[in-house]
Amino acid sequence: MKKVFILFICFVFLAVMAPDSIRAAAAAPADTGTTAAEPDTLLPSTKDGVINADGIRLRSGPGTAYPVIATLNNGTKVRIMGLIRGWLVVLMPDDSVGMVSAEYVQITETAATPATPDISVSHVPGAELSVPAMAADSLPAAERLFKLVNDYRTQFGLAAYIDDEKLDEAARLKAGDMVKNNYFNHDSPEYGTPFNMLRNMGVFYKTASENLACTANVDEAFSKMTGNLAHRTNLISQRYTHIGIGVADDVSEPGKQIIVLLFTEV
Repeated sequence: MKKVFILFICFVFLAVMAPDSIRAAAAAPADTGTTAAEPDTLLPSTKDGVINADGIRLRSGPGTAYPVIATLNNGTKVRIMGLIRGWLVVLMPDDSVGMVSAEYVQITETAATPATPDISVSHVPGAELSVPAMAADSLPAAERLFKLVNDYRTQFGLAAYIDDEKLDEAARLKAGDMVKNNYFNHDSPEYGTPFNMLRNMGVFYKTASENLACTANVDEAFSKMTGNLAHRTNLISQRYTHIGIGVADDVSEPGKQIIVLLFTEV
C-alpha cells in the first residue's frame, strides 16, 4: 500500500497547469489549476481533527470512485484544510494530503491562530482558504509571489519559506528555457528534470518539488495553485524550507507569463 501511495503522490505532483494551447506535446491538464473537481464549500479556517472509526479509507478525491491511498484508524490525527461536497481535504502527519468523508472526522479544536497578515485578505473562487490580495504593481512579480505564498502559509500557522538565491536562479533559468524552447513541462530538453538541474547547479537538498504555471500574472497563478490539491500541497508543505521563483514573459503567447516555483528541504 505504501508503494502505491508513493507512486500516486509522485504522479499527482507531476500534474501541472498548462497554457490555453498545449505546446510541444506537454502532458499536462488544461490551465484551470484544478484536479478532478472544484470545491463548492468553504471552511473559514484550518482546523485539527481526529478519525472517529477504524478502517476509514483516505482517498485521492471527493468520492468512493477515487483510489484509496491509505487506511486510517480511530484516533488518527489530521489537519483539515477544506471541504468538497462532504469530503474533507486533510493534511496527514507525514505531510501527505488526501480526502476522507466528513462523517468519519471529529473536529477537535481550531488550529493555532497565526499572526494577522499585514495585507488585506479576500476570497478567491476555487480556494479553500482566503487568499491574500495585493496591489498589482506594488512589487516585482517574483517578489510579489514570494510574499503571497508566505502570507498564505501564515493562515496555517506555518513558518515562512526562505528565499534561496540559487533556487531563484534555477527557477529563472527554467522559466526562460520554457519560453526559449517553446515547451511547458517539468522535463527540460536542456536541463533535464528539475532534480538534475538543481544537482548540476550545485544546489544541495534532501527532497525537492516544482510547480509550473502559465497565466496572465503571478496573482492569477497563485490563485489557481491554491485551488489545486497538488500545487497547494507544495505551498503549505511542512517539509520544504526553501523556495525559488522565476517569471518570464511568454513571447509565443503575448499577455502570458511562465512561472516556476522550486521547493527544497535542506
